This record gives sequence, structure tokens and C-alpha cells, in this order.
Amino acid sequence: MKSYFSTNRVLAVTIAAVGVATLFFACKKEVTTDTASNNENDNNTLVVASHEAQAQGIYGDLFETAAIAAVDQNVAGNVRKADYEDYANVTACPSILISSADPNVWPKKITIDYGDACRDNYGITRSGKMYITLTGLLFNNNTHIDIQLDGYKYNGIPVAGKNSISGISFNATTGIQYTTEITGGRISYSDTLIVGYTSKKTVKQTAGAGTPTPNDNVYSIEGNASINYEKGGPAGNATIASQTPLLKANACKWVSQGKALVAYGSLSATIDYGNGVCDDKATITINGDKVREVTLK
Repeated sequence: MKSYFSTNRVLAVTIAAVGVATLFFACKKEVTTDTASNNENDNNTLVVASHEAQAQGIYGDLFETAAIAAVDQNVAGNVRKADYEDYANVTACPSILISSADPNVWPKKITIDYGDACRDNYGITRSGKMYITLTGLLFNNNTHIDIQLDGYKYNGIPVAGKNSISGISFNATTGIQYTTEITGGRISYSDTLIVGYTSKKTVKQTAGAGTPTPNDNVYSIEGNASINYEKGGPAGNATIASQTPLLKANACKWVSQGKALVAYGSLSATIDYGNGVCDDKATITINGDKVREVTLK
């Protein structure tokens, strides 16, 4: 399955978490009077920023997966099928089952079973199960969707939590808009690093709805998130808020515009995805003066 907004490829900032964070300021050329404690706080803030970008990509993948399954089971409703038809049958797995094919029976439950490993054509391997409950056709106005994960892994990383999707609206002129909320999120990077995650964000189509192909579609993402470390990682909690909307165009592999603000303790970091130029670069700025360029995947 290909991610609808390709968030599984574009929002995960590749910083290699703690390993690269420890090198962040060692590579700077200017003279600094920061204490070791200050450097540690700066590096921890960078780690938090990287985990937010990764979590955004992992959980952002869920709605797109649900949309592909809904198209596969003919419960998508009034949506331009071309946005999904070239994604829906690209691999032999996973298996997708629906509780009832009767168009008058709601809610419906879709079960996606990835088995032990299901690799899509874009390099993402998933395993476990996903349960999707819909109160109506997916793209009907005000349909509510709940997504539950059961033994689910994303590229070998165990992921837990509930994704509730509400406020769905769609029409041929403005495209799609919805609100996505993650509760009880948990990403288990290892036995010694478990990241707790919650978020509430709005996704809105900003261009391309009235054209015959999906190539010119553009989407904005705005909202808030929080991170806490259930095991390992920096002490304390962090909050993330949109500073300007993140913009993702179908024609570009990466998010190419927008900023997110990460607050960790007394420090803040800004993730800047650029000014609209399609490239694989973003910058993280800590407290307004320490800057690191990172590569997007």
C-alpha cells in the first residue's frame, strides 16, 4: 500500500535519534560558552524533535491505509477513485475483510491482517492487524472512524494506540478535510526506549481537488502533539504545535513548507521544512541560535 499523503516517507526526519543528537553541537565551528548541562538539554530537545517527526509519519500513515482499505471494500463513498486506484492492489498482502457487505448495515468493521511481514512497493514493512470501524461511507460528511492496532509493527517497530478520525468533509471543489486524534500512542523503539505520543491535527486539501489527476493535490497539516518517555529517553514531557501549516504536495516526495514548534522544558526548537522548494532538507533551530540541517526520508 502506498501512503496517500506519502507521510511515511516524508515526515520522518532521519537523525538516528540519540546517536546523532550527541554529535549535534560537537560539529559546530563557533566558540560557545555553553555548559555541559546546557548542551545535554539542547541535544535532548533535538531528540524530542526527531521523535515528533517520526511519530507524525508513523501515525499519519493510518488514515491513508484506512482509505485504501475502504476503496478496496467499496465503502469509500463520494471520492475520486483515481487518488487510490493505483495504490490499492500493488501487493499480494495484506488480507482485507469487512464485517458486512450490506450497504444498509452500519457501523462496519474492516480488518486488515498484515501477517508476519507485508512489504509494500515503497519499502514499508508492516505486520500485525489493524481494525477500522466506520459509522458510514468513509468520505461522507461527518462519518466517524476509529482505528485500533493489534500487535502492529511499522518497519519492525511496535506501535500502539487509537486513532479517531472525525469532521470528515469532501466535495469536488475543495477536496477533503478531517481531524485526526491519537490517544494512548506508544512507539517501542527498543526494550529501553518507549515513546508515549498523543496528538490532534487537522488535514485539509488546499489545491488540486477540481482537476482530473491527483498529481497536483496539496495538503496542509496543523495541530498539536505531546511526547513523554515511558522508558529511556530524555526526562520530562514535550509539546509540539504548528507554527505554520505543513504543506505536502503529491508531486513532491517531501513536505516542502511549514514549521513546527517543539517545547521541551525551558528550551524550544523549530522544525522548518522550507519555503516551498521540493528538496529533502529541513532545519532544526534550538532557542533561535543553534541550527542543524537534517535530511528527510
